[in-house]
Amino acid sequence: MKLSIRQIFFNLKLALAFLGLGVTFLSIELITISEYSNRLSALKNQHLLIKKIMTTDLSDSAMATITINSDLAELQLFTKLSNQNVKLDLFIRTQGEQESLRHMLTSSSGIFQEAALFWAESMGNSRRSMYDRMETAKNLYIVDIDRMIDYQIQLIIDAVSMAKTTVLILFIFGFLVFFFYQWRLKQIYHDIKHACAIDSTGEKSEATTEELDFIVRKLSRKMPTSNTNPILLNPQSGLNNEKGMIAVYNTKRNSKIVGTLFLTLFEIDKYHELSSKLSKEELNDITRKLGEILSMYEQPFDVIGHLENNTFAFLMARSTKDTALGDAEKIISSVAESVFPISTGAIKITLSGGFLLKVPSKTLEEALGDAAKISVKAKDTGGNRIAQLRESASVFK
Repeated sequence: MKLSIRQIFFNLKLALAFLGLGVTFLSIELITISEYSNRLSALKNQHLLIKKIMTTDLSDSAMATITINSDLAELQLFTKLSNQNVKLDLFIRTQGEQESLRHMLTSSSGIFQEAALFWAESMGNSRRSMYDRMETAKNLYIVDIDRMIDYQIQLIIDAVSMAKTTVLILFIFGFLVFFFYQWRLKQIYHDIKHACAIDSTGEKSEATTEELDFIVRKLSRKMPTSNTNPILLNPQSGLNNEKGMIAVYNTKRNSKIVGTLFLTLFEIDKYHELSSKLSKEELNDITRKLGEILSMYEQPFDVIGHLENNTFAFLMARSTKDTALGDAEKIISSVAESVFPISTGAIKITLSGGFLLKVPSKTLEEALGDAAKISVKAKDTGGNRIAQLRESASVFK
């Protein structure tokens, strides 16, 4: 089975999108680690402010009150910063544990701040008792800060571990994508080089991609020579008519290289409905383009005919049935994906086909009749498909 350039680039786009998402996630992880570090820094600053408040000189009560109020404002800010949410909190630790630590930290911070204000405003004999109250609040506060610090350190460890895992996955995936698509693009380049090269050695080189194989076939296809009898050609498409097809077949069938022959008869789905809507010129343009599509799959010993009722017969010389059937299905797919321009815009059409082995005991006319009966089955089941006879049985498949 040949590769599809379109599929290769689609898969490459998906791989690059995955790498892009991975890099985005890694960036979020690194930003999160930075935010965790900021929270840890805020907790450490609370330690310093507690120590500063506890050692404030109250000899100048007015200045001490101003200093303590300023320190308490900073302490309140750092408490808030140490409790801020971070994007990856949901993925790193349990929310219950984090909310519990936040609540205890906020509560103990408030108790300490209140005790520090009472101490700063206390006078005389009550100052000692207020200091003892503040020290008790401080001890509880420091315990909660230390718990939160341990929690933040564990968060940073988990975030770094996740970042390492992400980097490892992206490295392995990026490494595989690089070498895999380097190989695929090398195949595409090989096909392009094959399509552009001049055959000087006579060696057979097949394209590995569908699209370039399509182009190579079109470039190598022999166009009708100027001395071809016009009576044997269909004027709409320039292909052989039924007489011309029989004549070419009779010429080529005597060659020993021909091998096994397979016949596919293609019919335009809903042709009568199509012909009632389009002009004769538009129908001629459509049949001409259909002839070009079929001709792209023509090989040296093949015979293509544009018959009556706008049916197309394709006699294929192939080594196996699967190869011939695969080409017939590619033609069906190519037509379905093509756009046919008309005066009002563009339309899409589909083909149905009847496929069979051309046995030597039957004439080409008889084989065409059998193929026409099989193609009816393809149209009856919805069209845009190939119908064939089952092996060794006269029933449709």
